[in-house]
Amino acid sequence: MTYDLVLGAAAAEFALHGFAGTNLADITARTGLTKGALYGHFSSKADLAGELTRSFEAAWADALATAVGEAEESGTALPVLRRLLLDLARRVSEDVPFAAGLRLVMDAARAEGTVPVHLDRLCGAVALLIHKGQEEGSFRTTHPAEPLARLVVALLVGAPAVVTAADGTGPAELVSEVWDVLEPALSVAGGGG
Repeated sequence: MTYDLVLGAAAAEFALHGFAGTNLADITARTGLTKGALYGHFSSKADLAGELTRSFEAAWADALATAVGEAEESGTALPVLRRLLLDLARRVSEDVPFAAGLRLVMDAARAEGTVPVHLDRLCGAVALLIHKGQEEGSFRTTHPAEPLARLVVALLVGAPAVVTAADGTGPAELVSEVWDVLEPALSVAGGGG
């Protein structure tokens, strides 16, 4: 129970402040435990971040693999892509450990001057779903899949920043609203050019 309490407190701090802006004193204050109790489970801030990152990476990879597998089985890429986007948007806004893991990997990539591998993998999975949809005839072939995939990933990643500055709509709701605008333009059933 203490392990989960510490990990939850660390997740909340990392999600809010990133790795550099988080310190162990804030984590222990959030838990009400002593630093000794914290060190009984985690040896350092990096150890806490590593645990959250590993958990995030496993959940992220599972979400992508599940979506790609579901599209292969069902033969319907468009609804699978929508579910993937909404699931990830909900997790980013509602699952604090997941959001903390994403923040940690994004911050680490930014510090290294690289593209986060997780976004690259998401772009690849989204492009694969769009290609699949184009092959099955549910997605228009007007635009190449890769730029569309980058647009979709930008929507997902940018949603939290937009809703923070706007009217209080949550990221998942914003992603859903924007997807409702995009889908008719992407879908063969949507009409238009």
